Amino acid sequence: MSKYISSFFLTIMIIIILFLILGAVFMGGGDPAEEVVYIFGTIVVFLLAFIIAQVFYLIDLFKKKL
Repeated sequence: MSKYISSFFLTIMIIIILFLILGAVFMGGGDPAEEVVYIFGTIVVFLLAFIIAQVFYLIDLFKKKL
């Protein structure tokens, strides 16, 4: 159980780091709403990749039990 809790907090820290890095990258002028969409869109993509990886882990876990 502690492995999943630590992975959750690791994900939260990665989100914060991505927000800071991508916020600095996309702050080049233009429409502020466009910059926010880029930042949150990229964060969502990384989170979905993390969820997909966790689903594959669960599938492997269930295969081992059967």
